[in-house]
Amino acid sequence: MAAQPSDDEVERWGVFERRFPAPVPERPLDTVFTVEFRHGERVVTAPGFHDGAGEYVIRFSPDAEGTWSYLTRSAEPALDGHEGRLRCVPPAPGNHGPVRVAGTYHFAHADGTPYRPVGTTVYNWLHQPEDRYRVTLEAVAEAGFNKLRFLVFPQGGGHVAHRPDRFPFARDAAGRWDVGAVDVAYFQALDRAVADLLAAGIEADVILLHPYDQGDYGLDALSEEEDAAYLRHVVARLSAYRNVWWSMANEYDQMERPDDRWDRAFQVVRDHDAHGRLRSIHNWIDIYDHNKPWVTHVSLQNGFAVADFGRALLYRDVYRKPIVLDEIKYEGDIPERWGHLSGPELVHRFWVATVSGTYASHGESFLTGSGSLSIVEGGAFRGDSPPRLAFLRRILEEVGGVGLDPIDKWDDTTHTAGIPRVEYLRYLGPSAPARWRFTLPQGVTGERLVAGDRFAVDVIDTWDMSVETVPGTFTLTTVERNEATADATIELPAGRPLALRIRRVD
Repeated sequence: MAAQPSDDEVERWGVFERRFPAPVPERPLDTVFTVEFRHGERVVTAPGFHDGAGEYVIRFSPDAEGTWSYLTRSAEPALDGHEGRLRCVPPAPGNHGPVRVAGTYHFAHADGTPYRPVGTTVYNWLHQPEDRYRVTLEAVAEAGFNKLRFLVFPQGGGHVAHRPDRFPFARDAAGRWDVGAVDVAYFQALDRAVADLLAAGIEADVILLHPYDQGDYGLDALSEEEDAAYLRHVVARLSAYRNVWWSMANEYDQMERPDDRWDRAFQVVRDHDAHGRLRSIHNWIDIYDHNKPWVTHVSLQNGFAVADFGRALLYRDVYRKPIVLDEIKYEGDIPERWGHLSGPELVHRFWVATVSGTYASHGESFLTGSGSLSIVEGGAFRGDSPPRLAFLRRILEEVGGVGLDPIDKWDDTTHTAGIPRVEYLRYLGPSAPARWRFTLPQGVTGERLVAGDRFAVDVIDTWDMSVETVPGTFTLTTVERNEATADATIELPAGRPLALRIRRVD
Protein backbone atom coordinates (compact mmCIF):
# COMPACT_ATOMS: atom_id res chain seq x y z
CA MET A 1 0.00 0.00 0.00
CA ALA A 2 1.07 3.60 -0.59
CA ALA A 3 2.41 5.56 2.37
CA GLN A 4 -0.27 7.41 4.30
CA PRO A 5 -0.29 11.21 3.78
CA SER A 6 0.67 13.50 6.65
CA ASP A 7 -1.94 14.94 8.98
CA ASP A 8 -2.55 18.08 6.90
CA GLU A 9 -2.90 16.44 3.51
CA VAL A 10 -4.95 13.67 1.93
CA GLU A 11 -4.99 12.16 -1.51
CA ARG A 12 -7.89 12.89 -3.79
CA TRP A 13 -10.79 10.56 -2.91
CA GLY A 14 -8.96 9.49 0.24
CA VAL A 15 -10.27 9.88 3.80
CA PHE A 16 -9.52 13.02 5.85
CA GLU A 17 -10.31 12.50 9.53
CA ARG A 18 -10.30 14.90 12.48
CA ARG A 19 -11.23 14.20 16.11
CA PHE A 20 -12.62 16.77 18.52
CA PRO A 21 -12.95 16.28 22.30
CA ALA A 22 -16.26 17.26 23.83
CA PRO A 23 -18.40 16.43 26.87
CA VAL A 24 -20.53 13.35 26.20
CA PRO A 25 -24.26 13.96 26.74
CA GLU A 26 -26.62 11.24 27.84
CA ARG A 27 -27.64 10.63 24.21
CA PRO A 28 -24.63 11.39 21.98
CA LEU A 29 -26.56 10.75 18.75
CA ASP A 30 -28.74 13.74 19.55
CA THR A 31 -25.77 16.12 19.23
CA VAL A 32 -25.82 17.83 15.84
CA PHE A 33 -22.25 18.31 14.62
CA THR A 34 -21.38 19.27 11.06
CA VAL A 35 -18.34 20.58 9.25
CA GLU A 36 -18.34 22.94 6.25
CA PHE A 37 -15.56 22.16 3.79
CA ARG A 38 -14.80 24.93 1.31
CA HIS A 39 -12.86 24.70 -1.96
CA GLY A 40 -12.98 28.01 -3.78
CA GLU A 41 -16.64 28.99 -3.99
CA ARG A 42 -17.85 25.44 -3.38
CA VAL A 43 -19.04 24.37 0.09
CA VAL A 44 -19.69 20.75 1.11
CA THR A 45 -21.29 20.09 4.50
CA ALA A 46 -20.47 16.74 6.10
CA PRO A 47 -21.97 15.33 9.32
CA GLY A 48 -19.79 14.28 12.24
CA PHE A 49 -20.44 11.48 14.73
CA HIS A 50 -19.69 10.41 18.29
CA ASP A 51 -16.96 7.77 18.55
CA GLY A 52 -16.71 7.17 22.28
CA ALA A 53 -14.10 8.29 24.81
CA GLY A 54 -15.38 11.87 24.69
CA GLU A 55 -14.55 12.26 21.02
CA TYR A 56 -16.52 13.40 18.01
CA VAL A 57 -15.18 12.64 14.55
CA ILE A 58 -15.50 14.10 11.09
CA ARG A 59 -14.56 12.14 7.97
CA PHE A 60 -14.43 13.75 4.56
CA SER A 61 -13.25 12.65 1.13
CA PRO A 62 -12.10 15.59 -1.03
CA ASP A 63 -12.82 15.17 -4.72
CA ALA A 64 -10.73 18.10 -6.00
CA GLU A 65 -7.04 18.79 -5.57
CA GLY A 66 -5.81 21.92 -3.85
CA THR A 67 -6.48 23.58 -0.52
CA TRP A 68 -9.72 23.05 1.37
CA SER A 69 -10.66 24.98 4.50
CA TYR A 70 -13.09 23.70 7.09
CA LEU A 71 -15.25 25.14 9.87
CA THR A 72 -17.18 23.11 12.47
CA ARG A 73 -20.76 23.91 13.44
CA SER A 74 -22.61 22.69 16.55
CA ALA A 75 -24.83 23.91 19.39
CA GLU A 76 -22.30 22.22 21.68
CA PRO A 77 -19.68 24.93 22.36
CA ALA A 78 -16.80 22.46 22.50
CA LEU A 79 -17.56 21.38 18.94
CA ASP A 80 -18.35 24.75 17.39
CA GLY A 81 -16.06 27.10 15.51
CA HIS A 82 -13.00 24.92 14.92
CA GLU A 83 -11.17 25.96 11.76
CA GLY A 84 -8.48 24.27 9.75
CA ARG A 85 -7.11 23.41 6.34
CA LEU A 86 -6.28 20.31 4.38
CA ARG A 87 -4.32 19.95 1.18
CA CYS A 88 -5.71 17.51 -1.36
CA VAL A 89 -2.91 15.90 -3.37
CA PRO A 90 -3.09 13.66 -6.47
CA PRO A 91 -4.44 10.14 -5.92
CA ALA A 92 -2.04 7.29 -5.33
CA PRO A 93 -1.69 4.57 -8.00
CA GLY A 94 -4.75 2.34 -7.99
CA ASN A 95 -7.01 5.04 -6.53
CA HIS A 96 -9.50 5.72 -9.33
CA GLY A 97 -12.09 7.35 -7.12
CA PRO A 98 -15.59 6.24 -6.16
CA VAL A 99 -17.82 4.27 -8.51
CA ARG A 100 -20.58 6.22 -10.24
CA VAL A 101 -23.22 5.45 -12.86
CA ALA A 102 -21.85 5.80 -16.39
CA GLY A 103 -23.42 5.44 -19.81
CA THR A 104 -26.91 5.06 -18.27
CA TYR A 105 -26.59 1.29 -17.68
CA HIS A 106 -23.03 0.88 -16.44
CA PHE A 107 -20.49 2.06 -13.87
CA ALA A 108 -17.17 3.89 -13.88
CA HIS A 109 -14.83 5.33 -11.29
CA ALA A 110 -14.63 9.08 -10.85
CA ASP A 111 -11.50 9.30 -13.02
CA GLY A 112 -13.36 7.59 -15.89
CA THR A 113 -11.93 4.09 -15.39
CA PRO A 114 -14.76 1.62 -16.18
CA TYR A 115 -15.94 -0.59 -13.32
CA ARG A 116 -17.49 -4.00 -14.07
CA PRO A 117 -19.11 -5.42 -10.91
CA VAL A 118 -18.47 -9.14 -10.40
CA GLY A 119 -19.32 -9.44 -6.73
CA THR A 120 -20.19 -11.96 -4.08
CA THR A 121 -22.21 -12.11 -0.86
CA VAL A 122 -21.43 -13.10 2.75
CA TYR A 123 -24.25 -11.82 4.89
CA ASN A 124 -22.81 -12.28 8.39
CA TRP A 125 -19.17 -11.63 7.52
CA LEU A 126 -18.96 -8.69 9.92
CA HIS A 127 -20.14 -10.82 12.86
CA GLN A 128 -17.77 -13.79 12.59
CA PRO A 129 -14.78 -14.66 14.79
CA GLU A 130 -11.60 -12.93 13.73
CA ASP A 131 -10.03 -15.94 12.02
CA ARG A 132 -13.07 -16.56 9.81
CA TYR A 133 -13.42 -12.85 9.08
CA ARG A 134 -9.82 -12.83 7.80
CA VAL A 135 -10.16 -16.05 5.80
CA THR A 136 -13.25 -14.66 4.08
CA LEU A 137 -11.59 -11.35 3.24
CA GLU A 138 -8.60 -13.16 1.77
CA ALA A 139 -10.82 -15.58 -0.15
CA VAL A 140 -12.88 -12.79 -1.73
CA ALA A 141 -9.74 -10.90 -2.76
CA GLU A 142 -7.91 -13.96 -4.09
CA ALA A 143 -10.96 -15.09 -6.08
CA GLY A 144 -11.01 -11.75 -7.89
CA PHE A 145 -14.41 -10.54 -6.75
CA ASN A 146 -14.57 -6.75 -6.75
CA LYS A 147 -17.70 -6.20 -4.61
CA LEU A 148 -18.90 -7.78 -1.36
CA ARG A 149 -22.45 -7.58 -0.03
CA PHE A 150 -22.79 -7.89 3.76
CA LEU A 151 -25.17 -6.97 6.59
CA VAL A 152 -24.65 -4.29 9.23
CA PHE A 153 -27.13 -5.88 11.67
CA PRO A 154 -26.53 -9.57 12.46
CA GLN A 155 -28.62 -12.27 10.84
CA GLY A 156 -30.64 -14.54 13.10
CA GLY A 157 -32.69 -17.68 12.69
CA GLY A 158 -31.79 -20.81 10.78
CA HIS A 159 -28.32 -21.43 9.38
CA VAL A 160 -26.77 -19.01 11.90
CA ALA A 161 -24.31 -20.91 14.08
CA HIS A 162 -22.30 -18.03 15.59
CA ARG A 163 -24.00 -15.43 17.76
CA PRO A 164 -22.23 -12.05 17.57
CA ASP A 165 -20.14 -10.91 20.51
CA ARG A 166 -21.51 -7.34 20.37
CA PHE A 167 -24.65 -5.56 19.24
CA PRO A 168 -25.07 -2.08 17.75
CA PHE A 169 -26.91 -0.52 20.68
CA ALA A 170 -27.39 -0.89 24.42
CA ARG A 171 -30.79 -1.88 25.80
CA ASP A 172 -32.88 0.41 28.00
CA ALA A 173 -34.49 -0.52 31.31
CA ALA A 174 -37.47 -2.03 29.49
CA GLY A 175 -35.22 -4.25 27.38
CA ARG A 176 -35.67 -2.30 24.16
CA TRP A 177 -32.77 -1.24 22.00
CA ASP A 178 -31.68 2.31 22.85
CA VAL A 179 -30.54 3.59 19.46
CA GLY A 180 -29.11 6.69 21.10
CA ALA A 181 -26.67 4.53 23.06
CA VAL A 182 -24.50 3.11 20.29
CA ASP A 183 -21.93 0.44 21.00
CA VAL A 184 -18.92 2.27 19.60
CA ALA A 185 -16.81 -0.90 19.26
CA TYR A 186 -19.52 -2.48 17.12
CA PHE A 187 -19.46 0.38 14.64
CA GLN A 188 -15.68 0.62 14.73
CA ALA A 189 -15.65 -3.00 13.52
CA LEU A 190 -17.85 -1.85 10.64
CA ASP A 191 -15.35 0.94 9.89
CA ARG A 192 -12.56 -1.62 9.82
CA ALA A 193 -14.46 -3.93 7.47
CA VAL A 194 -15.00 -1.17 4.93
CA ALA A 195 -11.37 -0.04 5.22
CA ASP A 196 -10.13 -3.63 4.81
CA LEU A 197 -12.19 -4.01 1.63
CA LEU A 198 -10.87 -0.70 0.33
CA ALA A 199 -7.29 -1.83 0.89
CA ALA A 200 -8.08 -5.01 -1.06
CA GLY A 201 -9.67 -3.09 -3.96
CA ILE A 202 -13.18 -4.37 -3.21
CA GLU A 203 -16.38 -2.31 -3.16
CA ALA A 204 -18.37 -2.55 0.11
CA ASP A 205 -22.07 -3.06 -0.64
CA VAL A 206 -23.37 -2.23 2.85
CA ILE A 207 -26.83 -3.71 3.57
CA LEU A 208 -28.34 -1.35 6.11
CA LEU A 209 -31.52 -3.26 7.08
CA HIS A 210 -32.86 -6.77 6.62
CA PRO A 211 -35.74 -9.09 7.65
CA TYR A 212 -33.60 -12.05 8.82
CA ASP A 213 -33.83 -11.36 12.55
CA GLN A 214 -36.30 -14.23 13.11
CA GLY A 215 -37.12 -12.86 16.55
CA ASP A 216 -33.59 -13.42 17.84
CA TYR A 217 -32.56 -9.80 18.35
CA GLY A 218 -35.44 -7.45 17.49
CA LEU A 219 -33.32 -5.12 15.35
CA ASP A 220 -35.91 -5.34 12.58
CA ALA A 221 -38.53 -3.78 14.88
CA LEU A 222 -37.04 -0.31 15.32
CA SER A 223 -39.35 2.64 14.80
CA GLU A 224 -38.96 4.89 11.80
CA GLU A 225 -37.35 7.55 13.99
CA GLU A 226 -34.91 4.99 15.41
CA ASP A 227 -34.07 3.78 11.91
CA ALA A 228 -33.37 7.37 10.86
CA ALA A 229 -31.02 7.99 13.81
CA TYR A 230 -29.13 4.78 13.03
CA LEU A 231 -28.93 5.62 9.31
CA ARG A 232 -27.57 9.09 10.00
CA HIS A 233 -24.88 7.60 12.23
CA VAL A 234 -23.80 4.98 9.68
CA VAL A 235 -23.72 7.51 6.85
CA ALA A 236 -21.59 9.91 8.92
CA ARG A 237 -19.16 7.09 9.74
CA LEU A 238 -18.78 5.48 6.32
CA SER A 239 -19.61 7.79 3.45
CA ALA A 240 -16.07 9.19 3.20
CA TYR A 241 -14.80 5.76 2.15
CA ARG A 242 -14.84 5.79 -1.63
CA ASN A 243 -15.73 2.08 -1.90
CA VAL A 244 -19.08 2.36 -0.07
CA TRP A 245 -22.39 1.48 -1.74
CA TRP A 246 -25.65 1.77 0.22
CA SER A 247 -28.17 -1.06 0.01
CA MET A 248 -31.19 0.08 1.99
CA ALA A 249 -32.28 -3.49 2.69
CA ASN A 250 -32.09 -7.07 1.56
CA GLU A 251 -35.51 -8.51 0.69
CA TYR A 252 -37.06 -5.25 1.87
CA ASP A 253 -40.60 -6.47 1.16
CA GLN A 254 -40.35 -9.14 3.86
CA MET A 255 -40.14 -6.36 6.45
CA GLU A 256 -43.77 -5.40 5.68
CA ARG A 257 -43.24 -1.67 5.79
CA PRO A 258 -45.09 0.74 3.48
CA ASP A 259 -43.13 2.04 0.52
CA ASP A 260 -43.39 5.63 1.70
CA ARG A 261 -41.40 4.67 4.79
CA TRP A 262 -38.69 3.26 2.53
CA ASP A 263 -38.86 6.46 0.50
CA ARG A 264 -38.12 8.50 3.60
CA ALA A 265 -35.30 6.17 4.65
CA PHE A 266 -33.72 6.60 1.21
CA GLN A 267 -33.99 10.36 1.62
CA VAL A 268 -32.31 10.27 5.04
CA VAL A 269 -29.33 8.48 3.49
CA ARG A 270 -29.25 10.75 0.45
CA ASP A 271 -29.56 13.97 2.44
CA HIS A 272 -26.87 13.09 5.00
CA ASP A 273 -24.35 11.66 2.57
CA ALA A 274 -22.02 14.51 1.60
CA HIS A 275 -20.34 12.24 -0.96
CA GLY A 276 -23.36 10.96 -2.89
CA ARG A 277 -22.55 7.24 -2.78
CA LEU A 278 -24.53 4.74 -4.83
CA ARG A 279 -27.95 3.73 -3.42
CA SER A 280 -30.17 0.69 -4.06
CA ILE A 281 -32.69 -1.65 -2.43
CA HIS A 282 -33.10 -5.43 -2.89
CA ASN A 283 -36.38 -7.34 -3.16
CA TRP A 284 -37.84 -10.73 -2.39
CA ILE A 285 -41.16 -10.88 -4.31
CA ASP A 286 -42.43 -7.30 -4.62
CA ILE A 287 -40.17 -4.92 -6.50
CA TYR A 288 -39.58 -1.37 -5.30
CA ASP A 289 -40.11 1.46 -7.78
CA HIS A 290 -36.51 1.95 -8.86
CA ASN A 291 -37.54 4.87 -11.07
CA LYS A 292 -37.57 7.07 -7.97
CA PRO A 293 -34.81 9.67 -8.14
CA TRP A 294 -32.96 8.59 -4.99
CA VAL A 295 -32.27 5.13 -6.48
CA THR A 296 -29.00 5.20 -8.43
CA HIS A 297 -28.98 1.59 -9.67
CA VAL A 298 -31.27 -1.43 -9.55
CA SER A 299 -30.54 -4.35 -7.20
CA LEU A 300 -32.76 -7.34 -7.95
CA GLN A 301 -33.43 -10.88 -6.83
CA ASN A 302 -34.63 -12.90 -9.81
CA GLY A 303 -33.00 -16.15 -10.82
CA PHE A 304 -35.53 -16.65 -13.61
CA ALA A 305 -34.32 -13.46 -15.32
CA VAL A 306 -31.02 -15.05 -16.30
CA ALA A 307 -32.02 -18.71 -16.53
CA ASP A 308 -32.55 -18.04 -20.23
CA PHE A 309 -32.05 -15.26 -22.75
CA GLY A 310 -34.19 -12.21 -23.46
CA ARG A 311 -35.47 -11.58 -19.93
CA ALA A 312 -32.94 -9.57 -17.93
CA LEU A 313 -32.54 -6.91 -20.60
CA LEU A 314 -36.20 -5.93 -20.17
CA TYR A 315 -35.35 -4.36 -16.81
CA ARG A 316 -33.06 -1.90 -18.58
CA ASP A 317 -35.96 -0.43 -20.52
CA VAL A 318 -38.17 -0.25 -17.43
CA TYR A 319 -35.66 1.62 -15.24
CA ARG A 320 -32.96 3.09 -17.53
CA LYS A 321 -30.38 2.52 -14.81
CA PRO A 322 -27.66 -0.08 -14.23
CA ILE A 323 -29.22 -3.46 -13.48
CA VAL A 324 -27.42 -5.63 -10.91
CA LEU A 325 -29.03 -9.02 -10.35
CA ASP A 326 -27.67 -9.42 -6.84
CA GLU A 327 -29.36 -12.77 -6.27
CA ILE A 328 -29.76 -15.23 -9.13
CA LYS A 329 -29.69 -18.32 -6.85
CA TYR A 330 -26.50 -19.78 -5.45
CA GLU A 331 -24.03 -22.54 -6.15
CA GLY A 332 -24.48 -24.98 -3.29
CA ASP A 333 -25.64 -28.32 -1.92
CA ILE A 334 -28.79 -27.63 0.09
CA PRO A 335 -32.27 -28.81 -0.97
CA GLU A 336 -33.89 -25.36 -1.13
CA ARG A 337 -34.50 -24.32 -4.72
CA TRP A 338 -32.45 -21.14 -4.33
CA GLY A 339 -29.39 -22.91 -2.98
CA HIS A 340 -28.35 -25.82 -5.17
CA LEU A 341 -27.20 -24.51 -8.53
CA SER A 342 -24.29 -26.31 -10.11
CA GLY A 343 -21.16 -24.35 -10.94
CA PRO A 344 -21.81 -24.56 -14.70
CA GLU A 345 -25.36 -23.29 -14.26
CA LEU A 346 -24.30 -20.28 -12.18
CA VAL A 347 -21.57 -19.39 -14.68
CA HIS A 348 -24.11 -19.72 -17.50
CA ARG A 349 -26.40 -17.25 -15.73
CA PHE A 350 -23.58 -14.75 -15.38
CA TRP A 351 -22.92 -14.92 -19.12
CA VAL A 352 -26.63 -14.47 -19.86
CA ALA A 353 -26.57 -11.38 -17.62
CA THR A 354 -23.51 -10.11 -19.47
CA VAL A 355 -24.96 -10.28 -22.98
CA SER A 356 -28.16 -8.76 -21.58
CA GLY A 357 -26.21 -5.61 -20.69
CA THR A 358 -26.69 -6.30 -16.97
CA TYR A 359 -24.57 -7.53 -14.06
CA ALA A 360 -24.88 -10.36 -11.53
CA SER A 361 -23.63 -11.34 -8.07
CA HIS A 362 -22.27 -14.66 -6.80
CA GLY A 363 -22.91 -16.55 -3.60
CA GLU A 364 -22.36 -20.02 -2.17
CA SER A 365 -24.90 -21.98 -0.13
CA PHE A 366 -22.82 -24.99 0.84
CA LEU A 367 -23.59 -26.43 4.26
CA THR A 368 -20.66 -25.82 6.61
CA GLY A 369 -19.36 -27.93 9.47
CA SER A 370 -21.07 -25.67 12.00
CA GLY A 371 -24.46 -26.23 10.39
CA SER A 372 -24.43 -22.78 8.83
CA LEU A 373 -24.10 -21.82 5.16
CA SER A 374 -21.09 -20.36 3.42
CA ILE A 375 -23.21 -17.40 2.27
CA VAL A 376 -23.92 -16.67 5.95
CA GLU A 377 -20.55 -17.19 7.67
CA GLY A 378 -18.06 -17.08 4.81
CA GLY A 379 -14.75 -18.88 4.75
CA ALA A 380 -12.87 -20.28 1.78
CA PHE A 381 -14.88 -20.77 -1.41
CA ARG A 382 -15.80 -24.37 -2.19
CA GLY A 383 -17.60 -24.06 -5.51
CA ASP A 384 -16.39 -24.33 -9.08
CA SER A 385 -17.71 -20.97 -10.24
CA PRO A 386 -15.35 -18.38 -8.63
CA PRO A 387 -12.36 -18.87 -11.00
CA ARG A 388 -14.72 -18.83 -14.01
CA LEU A 389 -16.26 -15.59 -12.78
CA ALA A 390 -12.80 -14.07 -12.33
CA PHE A 391 -12.17 -15.05 -15.95
CA LEU A 392 -15.42 -13.34 -17.00
CA ARG A 393 -14.35 -10.22 -15.12
CA ARG A 394 -11.07 -10.24 -17.06
CA ILE A 395 -12.99 -10.47 -20.33
CA LEU A 396 -15.23 -7.57 -19.28
CA GLU A 397 -12.28 -5.43 -18.26
CA GLU A 398 -10.81 -5.84 -21.74
CA VAL A 399 -13.85 -4.10 -23.24
CA GLY A 400 -12.80 -0.73 -24.60
CA GLY A 401 -15.90 1.31 -23.80
CA VAL A 402 -17.93 1.96 -20.68
CA GLY A 403 -19.86 -1.30 -21.00
CA LEU A 404 -21.64 -3.81 -23.22
CA ASP A 405 -25.18 -3.09 -24.40
CA PRO A 406 -27.56 -5.45 -26.24
CA ILE A 407 -27.19 -4.83 -29.96
CA ASP A 408 -30.66 -5.87 -31.12
CA LYS A 409 -32.89 -6.03 -28.06
CA TRP A 410 -36.03 -6.09 -30.21
CA ASP A 411 -35.14 -9.56 -31.49
CA ASP A 412 -32.34 -10.88 -29.30
CA THR A 413 -31.91 -14.17 -31.15
CA THR A 414 -28.14 -13.74 -31.44
CA HIS A 415 -27.56 -13.10 -27.71
CA THR A 416 -25.04 -10.41 -28.59
CA ALA A 417 -23.96 -7.36 -26.61
CA GLY A 418 -21.28 -4.89 -27.48
CA ILE A 419 -20.36 -1.51 -28.87
CA PRO A 420 -21.78 -1.13 -32.40
CA ARG A 421 -19.18 -1.51 -35.12
CA VAL A 422 -16.39 -1.74 -32.53
CA GLU A 423 -16.70 -4.87 -30.41
CA TYR A 424 -19.21 -7.67 -29.89
CA LEU A 425 -19.61 -10.46 -27.35
CA ARG A 426 -21.89 -13.26 -28.48
CA TYR A 427 -22.74 -16.03 -26.01
CA LEU A 428 -23.53 -19.34 -27.67
CA GLY A 429 -24.80 -20.92 -24.48
CA PRO A 430 -23.75 -24.01 -22.49
CA SER A 431 -23.68 -26.25 -25.57
CA ALA A 432 -22.35 -24.57 -28.69
CA PRO A 433 -23.05 -25.75 -32.26
CA ALA A 434 -20.34 -27.31 -34.41
CA ARG A 435 -20.00 -24.25 -36.60
CA TRP A 436 -20.98 -20.59 -36.76
CA ARG A 437 -21.74 -18.62 -39.88
CA PHE A 438 -20.27 -15.14 -39.46
CA THR A 439 -23.27 -12.91 -38.77
CA LEU A 440 -23.56 -9.73 -36.74
CA PRO A 441 -26.76 -8.01 -35.66
CA GLN A 442 -27.06 -4.49 -37.05
CA GLY A 443 -29.20 -3.00 -34.30
CA VAL A 444 -30.92 0.37 -34.53
CA THR A 445 -28.59 2.62 -32.51
CA GLY A 446 -24.91 3.46 -32.70
CA GLU A 447 -22.52 3.36 -35.62
CA ARG A 448 -23.72 1.33 -38.59
CA LEU A 449 -21.91 -1.65 -40.03
CA VAL A 450 -20.84 -1.27 -43.66
CA ALA A 451 -19.66 -3.69 -46.31
CA GLY A 452 -15.90 -4.06 -46.17
CA ASP A 453 -15.62 -3.86 -42.38
CA ARG A 454 -13.07 -6.43 -41.20
CA PHE A 455 -13.20 -8.34 -37.90
CA ALA A 456 -11.07 -10.66 -35.80
CA VAL A 457 -12.73 -13.44 -33.82
CA ASP A 458 -11.78 -15.04 -30.49
CA VAL A 459 -13.44 -18.26 -29.33
CA ILE A 460 -13.90 -18.16 -25.54
CA ASP A 461 -14.50 -21.34 -23.56
CA THR A 462 -16.36 -20.00 -20.53
CA TRP A 463 -15.65 -23.10 -18.40
CA ASP A 464 -12.11 -24.04 -19.42
CA MET A 465 -11.27 -20.31 -19.29
CA SER A 466 -9.45 -20.27 -22.61
CA VAL A 467 -9.33 -17.73 -25.43
CA GLU A 468 -8.35 -18.96 -28.90
CA THR A 469 -7.97 -16.52 -31.78
CA VAL A 470 -9.35 -17.75 -35.09
CA PRO A 471 -6.69 -17.33 -37.82
CA GLY A 472 -7.26 -14.50 -40.28
CA THR A 473 -9.86 -11.77 -40.45
CA PHE A 474 -13.44 -11.73 -41.73
CA THR A 475 -14.82 -9.09 -44.10
CA LEU A 476 -18.48 -8.13 -44.26
CA THR A 477 -19.87 -8.79 -47.72
CA THR A 478 -23.58 -8.29 -47.15
CA VAL A 479 -25.11 -5.61 -44.95
CA GLU A 480 -28.88 -5.56 -44.57
CA ARG A 481 -31.23 -3.65 -42.32
CA ASN A 482 -30.96 -6.00 -39.32
CA GLU A 483 -27.83 -8.05 -39.90
CA ALA A 484 -24.49 -8.16 -41.64
CA THR A 485 -22.65 -11.25 -42.83
CA ALA A 486 -19.25 -12.36 -44.05
CA ASP A 487 -18.78 -15.19 -46.49
CA ALA A 488 -17.26 -17.48 -43.87
CA THR A 489 -18.12 -20.23 -41.41
CA ILE A 490 -16.08 -20.89 -38.26
CA GLU A 491 -15.70 -24.43 -36.96
CA LEU A 492 -16.31 -24.77 -33.20
CA PRO A 493 -15.84 -27.44 -30.51
CA ALA A 494 -19.44 -28.60 -30.46
CA GLY A 495 -21.14 -29.00 -27.10
CA ARG A 496 -18.80 -26.70 -25.20
CA PRO A 497 -19.95 -23.56 -23.31
CA LEU A 498 -18.66 -20.90 -25.68
CA ALA A 499 -18.73 -17.19 -26.37
CA LEU A 500 -17.36 -15.30 -29.35
CA ARG A 501 -15.53 -12.01 -29.08
CA ILE A 502 -15.65 -10.17 -32.39
CA ARG A 503 -13.59 -6.99 -32.78
CA ARG A 504 -13.26 -4.71 -35.78
CA VAL A 505 -9.73 -4.25 -37.11
CA ASP A 506 -8.44 -1.38 -39.22
